Formats: sequence, structure tokens, C-alpha cells
Amino acid sequence: MNRLRTAVVGTGMIGSLHARIYAEHPLAELVGVVDASADAARTVGEQLGVPWFTEVTDLLEGCDLAAASVSVPEHHRYPIAMQLARAGKHLLLEKPLAPSLAGADRLIKDLEETGVLTMVNFILRFDPRYSEAKAAVASGRMGDVHTIFARRRGSSLGADIYGVWTDLLISTGIHDLDVMAWLADSPVTRVYAETISRRSAPYGHDDAAMVLVRFENGVIGSLEISWVLPPTIPALLDASLQLVGTGGGVFVDGSNHGLAIADREGFTHPDLTHWPVSRDQVSGDLAGSLDHFIRAVLDGRPPEVTLEMARNAHAIVDAAKRSAESNQPVSLTPPG
Repeated sequence: MNRLRTAVVGTGMIGSLHARIYAEHPLAELVGVVDASADAARTVGEQLGVPWFTEVTDLLEGCDLAAASVSVPEHHRYPIAMQLARAGKHLLLEKPLAPSLAGADRLIKDLEETGVLTMVNFILRFDPRYSEAKAAVASGRMGDVHTIFARRRGSSLGADIYGVWTDLLISTGIHDLDVMAWLADSPVTRVYAETISRRSAPYGHDDAAMVLVRFENGVIGSLEISWVLPPTIPALLDASLQLVGTGGGVFVDGSNHGLAIADREGFTHPDLTHWPVSRDQVSGDLAGSLDHFIRAVLDGRPPEVTLEMARNAHAIVDAAKRSAESNQPVSLTPPG
């Protein structure tokens, strides 16, 4: 059986899950992991029984691989992705591609010159609920879509952990903005955003944002996003999507699939959507996206989320940030 020889660069929370999924997948073989922290790389490497390194150069010299996940913070994405791509390795890149739209454009241009297959990891596209919503809209059953509302509320842990080095819209809101563009299936022409910054103010980042998006086909999108609620909330992530059209609507609510657990520690709604570990195996959206990447590389076909699609989501985030700074709507020119 043909198996894809893979590696992971960046073994934090998400990267370690990438490594575990590759190790568990019947069509993949994890051959090595890399992290700038020797302790982090060693921990994951020893757990999964593969060589670990602190430099990509050592990975390339010591392991035979065809593809790699790059799950380092976005401000380290470019040099690592390009080193792997110039060595002919296919790439699964965590989003965002870069801290800025200009940085994303530079990475996209240089990656396209290498010719390697590159997929960007927008995992909501692999959530069965969102993919069913897309199918319902594409079938015409929803009639003419008028509005799309998305909500993604996290706790203040997000500000404490991620607000130090990244911002709310580029790290989290970009998921829902990508989904809205995917469902609307139309270029964005105008973006208006308001933000509020308190807890994350020392880092120059926002705690919450409201974003309005106008699509060329007339659809209006609205996003509410924050990491403000206290860590005591029962669900670490409160997510929702509502799409309304002349023929009906689609409605996605929550990440817990109806499960609630009460014990001596309190009352919780565990996340069963994104990367739950069930029966000692990682499942959910993340596993689905890596499965798609593995099969796309093995079959030699384009991935679900291309660099162009990722660039589109980046452009919406960039417009939202410029709008919030100027207190004015920002117009975007649809591609020809």
C-alpha cells in the first residue's frame, strides 16, 4: 500500500496533533518532527517513536519525506515553508499564512514558483455540518442567500495565551470569514469593522470585533468574535453559523454535539468537533483536513483549500483591520 511519508515542523498543541494524526493514519507514515525547543521536539518524537530535530536542515538530511505540516507561529512561517518547498516537499500550512497580507502575498508568490502542492488548513471546511451547509446552498435549496451570520466566542484564556503574539481576527476570525466567502461563493466588495481592546491592549491587539462583509452578489455577512468571557464558561468555544435565503436556511450551533458533563469539577460542554480524542485516536475536523491533504498528495489532485482561497480570507481580515483603524468602510476590488 502506498503511504505518504510525512513530517511536522512545530510541535506545539496543534503541531503535536498533526504528528499524532499522521502516525495514526493508514495512508501516512510519520518520519520525523522538528521544533526550535528541543524539549518540545523530544517529547513528541519519543511519544510517537520517530526522530526529532531542532532544525529543518537536519530533518531533510536525516529523513526521507514527501510532505510536511508547518504549524509554527505565522511570523516564522515563511522561511520554514520555503526551505521545505525548495526541497520539493508538499506542504500543509496552518493558517494564517503570515501576520500581514503583504507577507501572505510574498509567501504565495514564492511557493507557486516551486510547484509543490500546498494546502492551507481551514478546518471548518472539513466539519460535516459546514460542508453540509455548503452542499445545501450549492444545490439551490436555500434559494437566493441574503444573510450569513457567524459567531465565535472564546474565553479570556485566548487573550492571555494567543494575544501576546497574534491577534483575534487573523488567528481565529479568519476561519469564519473564509466560511462566509465559501458559502456566498462571491468576491467581497466592502468590509466594515469595529473592535474593542482592553485585556489585549498591552500587546496592541483586540479583545472583540464585529465585522460586516458585503459580497458582490449582494449577500451580507456578519461576524461576532471575542476572547472575553471568563474561563469558567462550560464550553471553551461558543460557535454558531446562520444562513438565511429565500428558500430556507442552515443553522450550525455549538461544538459539543449536544454533550454535557457534570462532575465535581463543574459543568462542561466538551468540544467534539475540532480535534477530540476518542477511543485513543484524534478525530474531528483536524483529522478530516489531514486525511484530505494526504489523499490529495497521493492522488496528485488539487487540495480543497488552495493558496488563492487562503489569500482571499487574508484580504478580508486585512480590510477589516484597516476599517477598524479608520472608522470607515473599506472597499475591495473583486478579482477579474
